[in-house]
Amino acid sequence: MTLLNISDIIRKENYIYYRREFTATVVFQLGTGNLSGKIEFTIETAPTGKKDIQIKLIDSIDYPLLPLLRSIKDAVTELEKEGKLP
Repeated sequence: MTLLNISDIIRKENYIYYRREFTATVVFQLGTGNLSGKIEFTIETAPTGKKDIQIKLIDSIDYPLLPLLRSIKDAVTELEKEGKLP
């Protein structure tokens, strides 16, 4: 499994300043084909400055979830560091 892209990132309206919520579409490669699915993710900043990222899969995916969630979390962390999130 290889994560190819996270696209269509939309920020949800939220009134808690240290918690940001997003929806997005992920595209990943399984074997010879590509699959896509909807996700929701939250980035919450702790008082210490540490960022906690939580991922929720909207569409069901027939693949072990731990490697999939880990790769999505790593990609979201990189997008956050680069300032590419809305």
